[in-house]
Amino acid sequence: MTKGWFLYLLSATLIEVWTGHADLQLLAFPVGIALGVAALAVLFVLDREQGNHPWLRSLRSPRMAGWLLALLTLGCIIGGCLPAASSFQTSWPFIALLAALFVHLTLLLLHRLRRFCWKRDGTFLLIHGGLWLALSGGMLGAGDTDELRIRVGQEEPVTTGVNAQGRLKPLGHALQLKEFHIETHPTDGFPVQYTAAVWVDNTPVRLAVNSPYAVRPGEDLYLMSFDPAGATGEAAFCILLLVRQPWKYPLLAGILLLMAGVARMMWKQP
Repeated sequence: MTKGWFLYLLSATLIEVWTGHADLQLLAFPVGIALGVAALAVLFVLDREQGNHPWLRSLRSPRMAGWLLALLTLGCIIGGCLPAASSFQTSWPFIALLAALFVHLTLLLLHRLRRFCWKRDGTFLLIHGGLWLALSGGMLGAGDTDELRIRVGQEEPVTTGVNAQGRLKPLGHALQLKEFHIETHPTDGFPVQYTAAVWVDNTPVRLAVNSPYAVRPGEDLYLMSFDPAGATGEAAFCILLLVRQPWKYPLLAGILLLMAGVARMMWKQP
């Protein structure tokens, strides 16, 4: 197994050297969901036809889980030590580890569901199923996640934003600044909060720092900064951030299932 891991990660590293970081936008809907369904179908057939084969047993073994946890922990440590600009989470070796974890969890769940009993396997299903759902939501949603910076003023509505690559993209909404206000402390006049009243498709919305507005499910609007010349209380424009995370709710559902499984496991302990 050690040799297999070495060859697997070496291949991912060579791809990284040859092509650079993976472009997750290529996995945007419907490509990502199609790949996920195809992977599920292949693993389902493999488990049904060769579920007891030694190589499949090794893929869902506790030893495999140990290798994955150790390598992912090491990858997170390495990624944490690198500069943020390196974007280690989009490197091919890290994606290869997440893909291996997806395969491991899928095979575990498919094999256990053959003879599923809630009393015996309920905790297992909640923990591993929750982790699988959170991982799937994170991986499949990576290509659909987007952040757009928008300069919004009072002159006219804005309908486009700039993504991390510097490209203009449509917002799907018309945004216009109505007013901007800086709240100060009554004793020393120090700013304590920034708020902006913004028209969102002719609907008045009030934004504040760390208080986003949900434009629609999986799409949140944040107040980021403002015109420095308006430090006295008014501003000619402000900078908003539109964050699109359409897979946020499956990911959160997976985390909740995982927490429920842990709570059930602790409750059943003597």
